[in-house]
Amino acid sequence: MTRLVKSIEPLSKVNARIRLPGSKSITHRALMMAALSEGPWEIANPLRAEDTLITAGALESLGAIVDWKEGSVCLRPPDRRWSTPRGPILLGNSGTSTRLLLALFSAGVATFVMDGSPRLRQRPVGPAVEALRELGAVISWLGEPGFLPVEINSRGLGAGEVFVDASKSSQFLSGILIAAPAALGPVRVRWSEPVASRPYLEMTLGMMKDAGIRFERHGSDTIEIPAPQAYAARNFTVEGDCSTASYFWGAAALTGGEVFTSPVSCASLQGDCRFLEVLAQMGCRVVWEDDGVRVLGPPRLSPVTVDMNEMPDMVPTLAVLCAFAEGVSRIENVAHLRIKESDRLYAVACGLRVLGIEARELPDGLVIYGGAPAGAPAGPVEAFDDHRIAMAFAVAGLRLKGVVIDGAESVSKSFPEFWEIFETLGTEGH
Repeated sequence: MTRLVKSIEPLSKVNARIRLPGSKSITHRALMMAALSEGPWEIANPLRAEDTLITAGALESLGAIVDWKEGSVCLRPPDRRWSTPRGPILLGNSGTSTRLLLALFSAGVATFVMDGSPRLRQRPVGPAVEALRELGAVISWLGEPGFLPVEINSRGLGAGEVFVDASKSSQFLSGILIAAPAALGPVRVRWSEPVASRPYLEMTLGMMKDAGIRFERHGSDTIEIPAPQAYAARNFTVEGDCSTASYFWGAAALTGGEVFTSPVSCASLQGDCRFLEVLAQMGCRVVWEDDGVRVLGPPRLSPVTVDMNEMPDMVPTLAVLCAFAEGVSRIENVAHLRIKESDRLYAVACGLRVLGIEARELPDGLVIYGGAPAGAPAGPVEAFDDHRIAMAFAVAGLRLKGVVIDGAESVSKSFPEFWEIFETLGTEGH
């Protein structure tokens, strides 16, 4: 992909209405549940972006039929589980695709090789592999143990009890839960607390229940799933992406402006919707309406100290806002950000220093010494091939003249239309 450098033009005040793309997390899960279903899924408002296309392409290699249309996608599950692909399944830098597909691949009969970008090869998958081996999966490391590439000689998942280490990513747990109904017998899944990004676990379970999967909770750390079961064929609508909405909410907060985003509701499955509570702490006014939410920014932003473990993807956006708040902010309990598309704690600290903001990197967080930067940025902000870094620091450019994003093409991972929509933020009624 051609490297893109993007200059951001400041705005005195944002005023916009934004139609959000579908949630990336929900789209991934819907596609995978559809592949395990007893009939087709018609999925409305899916996210069609680099990561979700990777997931859909992997499922097509197993024999699923995927038909993208304007505003929807239909997935028909394969006739047999699974067809052996003709070559390695390449997953780019999609950690979500990788961690969820590991379990799904293991729930059939075929042989696979999974691989990805150099960065994906640095992102751990060991906890998922160890748990799947407990259920009979035969998985071999083709490089460094604990990381891609791997070979799966799948003969289906067996019944039994499995422990999943989800302290670094809830995706290890979500993948096994999604695949467990396809096992040969009942599966009991255990984990230890705390679970990183726990709301994503609850999202997975909520979607499974809505698709007709029966399971029983035993306390807060164990779930028993009768198997085999099949996901019901269904029509399903994906919520607007709250992670994506954060950049527009942040734009309102930073400029003292107003942004309305839809479709999203206060009953959202997405944990990142709770970022609105943090914005309220910083002085924003949040107003829920019938089909969306309106964020009105304050005259001045207040600093915060906040545990972001359950919504780590919001940290880059929050860090940028804290840079303009009047005081010291602390972002805590997000060590798992170091194994995302980039080491996001390092990437955010680097970007803030380019803007002239003092930021101290902690093992599991950041300390940000806020106040509007005194001068022009020291140079371009490096996106580190990370969509969330690029989009978060674009927000800073609405207040600070001279912000340039180097690696702006990375937004295609989750929001290909980001720059087109971002440039309309000063236009009422977009």
